[in-house]
Amino acid sequence: MNRSLYSSIILFVFDLAVAAGAVFLAKYIGRWLPGVSLPDELLWLKGSIYAGVVVVCFYFQDLYNWRYWRRISELTSSILLGGGLALIVLALIYYIIPTVGLERDVLLGAMLISLGVSFAIRAGYLKFRFIDRRATRIAILGDGDNAKFLLKEIRAGGYPVMPEGYIGRNNWDLASRCLGDISDMHRIIREVEPDLLVVAPDGWRGTLPIDDLLHIKLTACDVIDAPTFYERVTGRILVEEIRPSSIIFTRGFLSSPFQDAVKRGFDVLFALMGMVFTSPIMVLTALAIRIDSPGPIFYLQQRVGMDGRDFKLIKFRSMRQDAEKQGPQWASQNDPRVTRVGRIIRKLRIDELPQFINVLKNDMSFVGPRPERRYFVDQLEKVIPYYALRLHAKPGITGWAQINYPYGDTIEDAKEKLKYELFYMKHRSLWLDLVIIFQTVKVAVKARGSQ
Repeated sequence: MNRSLYSSIILFVFDLAVAAGAVFLAKYIGRWLPGVSLPDELLWLKGSIYAGVVVVCFYFQDLYNWRYWRRISELTSSILLGGGLALIVLALIYYIIPTVGLERDVLLGAMLISLGVSFAIRAGYLKFRFIDRRATRIAILGDGDNAKFLLKEIRAGGYPVMPEGYIGRNNWDLASRCLGDISDMHRIIREVEPDLLVVAPDGWRGTLPIDDLLHIKLTACDVIDAPTFYERVTGRILVEEIRPSSIIFTRGFLSSPFQDAVKRGFDVLFALMGMVFTSPIMVLTALAIRIDSPGPIFYLQQRVGMDGRDFKLIKFRSMRQDAEKQGPQWASQNDPRVTRVGRIIRKLRIDELPQFINVLKNDMSFVGPRPERRYFVDQLEKVIPYYALRLHAKPGITGWAQINYPYGDTIEDAKEKLKYELFYMKHRSLWLDLVIIFQTVKVAVKARGSQ
């Protein structure tokens, strides 16, 4: 299991226990206050509901992802926002089901205890640099462009990985420590004791020390090639290193008829639920679009679906009616063609809600690569290797690329998104779909904008 994920799970369980314990402690302390009664036969249920709401609200404030609270100021803001959101949700639950409600003084006391303890443990996590201590320690075998690229990506992404240095024949400036020559690899691995040896050579094909690597794999640490390590750490596939054999002979990229049937059932159920629960929002959005600017409420556009079939994508119109009078254009983050209402609904992803109809028509799934227009697909297939592979998955309302990569209106952006889309196609599952949907809801709630 990824160490970062392991840390997040521990933190999640800890918060759950602290929140539930805070209810019992607040109840015990407040038993002398008017309106607080003991014994309480429903206290276990009340504590469980309170704890569940708190950890879910913490999740939506990214309190289980250390990259979003590297500073005390960020941590304080997220904790307070999480607590405020939890109070709103609990108030709604208590209004609907009064019997599971906590007394006001007990609720406020439990909130102070759970927020205080959660803040303290995370502040300590930062102060004593537990993040770095839990990072995966790696040594890189290689001293050329591949090694440089890997080191650059690790540092730029802020991943929980600690490079100890590189092993190579040349002491080049890789902004990292040269651990020694390849001939001393056994000694280096014994002294450094990395968790992983990442093989990232440049121009060593046919000359890799296979026997040495086998010995290290069996006696010292795990050995992994650079593309696999890149995929595991970044959540994307290195398009530049894809070979037909790496797709044909690798696990993944294939779903069974049973998985497809389950995914389709999931899509239909949640599309129907989505249309029911968001119908008030959609009615208000339609009225706002009609009042804000002339033109239709909905925007229908030809997109390329699974296996290259065209279909009509349905969205709320967020741009002026004459947005493409000069021909097809990629949408950009601060696109001047976007209307006032369009800017809001794009930021909250409300413009995507009519695509529930596309899901019911089986043109789309909830999760998958975003469908592009034929004009752009034809261009991108010519300049990006393996771009056509994304057409073998049903397009989605949201996807792995949308929650991991910001707006992009260049060929290079399309290439970066393809790395995420191929990762999703290789590892797609109902569990990954649920993770993506939860992340999408979080993006909408926190108004980070459409990607």
